Amino acid sequence: MLSRIYPGAEGYEIFQGLSLVLFFLVFVGVVFAIFTMKKGYVEKMSNMPLDLENDNVTNHGGHK
Repeated sequence: MLSRIYPGAEGYEIFQGLSLVLFFLVFVGVVFAIFTMKKGYVEKMSNMPLDLENDNVTNHGGHK
C-alpha cells in the first residue's frame, strides 16, 4: 500500500508490520498495568492533588 503512495518505498513493508506490533504491545502493556494496579496506590495518587495535610512538604521554590 505504501508503494502506491510513494513508489520509492519498496522494501519498507517490514516497518509497517513492526509498527503495528509495537503499537499492539504497548497498548496491551498499558491495559495490563492499569488492571494490575493496587487499589490503595490508585486512591493515594488520586487524592494527592487534594491532600492539604502534606502541603508543608511541597517544595515551592523556597517560597511559602
